[in-house]
Amino acid sequence: MGKLTYLPLIICLWGLSACGVTEPLRVTPGPLGAPASHDELARHYAPVIRQGAISDQDYITAANFDGDWVGNNNWENQPTGDLSAYVYYSVIESESHWFLFYSLFHPRDYTYEDCHTSGGCHENDLESIQLTVEKNGTSFGKPKALETLAHNAIYLYIFDNSVGGNFLDVTGVATLEGDHPVVYVEALGHGIYGHRGTGSLIDPILFRGGVVIYRLGEEAKAPQGVDDEHVSYQLAPIYPTLWTRRDDVGDGRTFDGPFVYRGELLPKAIDGDDFSKDKANTPWGYYQTTGEVLTRGDWFLDPAKALLYHARFNGEFSTIYIFNPYLVDLGLLPENNLNG
Repeated sequence: MGKLTYLPLIICLWGLSACGVTEPLRVTPGPLGAPASHDELARHYAPVIRQGAISDQDYITAANFDGDWVGNNNWENQPTGDLSAYVYYSVIESESHWFLFYSLFHPRDYTYEDCHTSGGCHENDLESIQLTVEKNGTSFGKPKALETLAHNAIYLYIFDNSVGGNFLDVTGVATLEGDHPVVYVEALGHGIYGHRGTGSLIDPILFRGGVVIYRLGEEAKAPQGVDDEHVSYQLAPIYPTLWTRRDDVGDGRTFDGPFVYRGELLPKAIDGDDFSKDKANTPWGYYQTTGEVLTRGDWFLDPAKALLYHARFNGEFSTIYIFNPYLVDLGLLPENNLNG
């Protein structure tokens, strides 16, 4: 399956008149104060991505950048594949909040040293952020918390003092460019943080590299170099791309590494063989510290439960979903939770 073969489905979901139309998504806001659609929300809050870059191995792209959905040929196909920029996204809605999830895919996770001797490289990389937005009677609500994933650790950032730490400590204050949260991505290992200097965030200057800045735009483009500060990306929904392939599991397939989530079998990783096996977790398969309440998969599949455990929110915080197609598909919610 070619890289753009899922775009007709994306277009249909976005409501354009015909599945064959290839023009970029343009959304028309509803009446003032009316809740935005999920696609409008995803675009409104699409992150500004400051990607540390030493080489084109640090460029974000689609998981099928090489024209197929095979996971374990991505390392060798990285030099010749299409590195146009895509960001995967999902929106889940509870009675009180929207949970916007964005995932960045890199075909290679690598080291500054030779991968054959460093022991730190692996095929495929998929790290993510989750933005929690409070419904407040306006079309787009108010952002309250930003969580970023760097390897196996989740970092919590806040927008105001109405959110505090709980299981997670508050790492810092998130920043916005307009209404778009700004995130910082490591070169090499691609961990994501809410501001420079968090955790092990590497300053690319130390490695004679640069910074590629990605923003949502009208088309997916590849950077012109490691210091290109004006690169546009497009959004690709997780549900009709990655999620619908969740049964494509095994060597030479899309995913691998099955695990059990509330009695249901799901793949925890993108299939990968080079240097280290099956190291890139799926959005629903992240292995992060879960404490005594959460399990693997909750951060993506049950975000209201996860965020309420991770952080303290002033005011109403409902864990009852209005829209969560993933738990519906797994038989863990009734089908009326598909009305997004």
